[in-house]
Amino acid sequence: MKAAGLGLLLGLAFCCCAGHAEHEGAADQGKEPDCSRHSPPGCPRIFDPVCGTDNVTYPNECELCAANLGKQTAVRIKKRGTC
Repeated sequence: MKAAGLGLLLGLAFCCCAGHAEHEGAADQGKEPDCSRHSPPGCPRIFDPVCGTDNVTYPNECELCAANLGKQTAVRIKKRGTC
């Protein structure tokens, strides 16, 4: 019972802190995604959201790179986490 309560408390703390993602660059400029580490279209199914400068939340940096490649755009990372 105590372990379940502790797990619930830690999960709640993680969720509360996750919203305070570090901003990387100005909102209008953003940070260039590191697409050299990723090989779209084979992106991992890992949920590590990034907010693009187009105000779209991408599931991870690789998916942002894949969208840029597919749409011939240059969306950058506005911040880590959801928009």
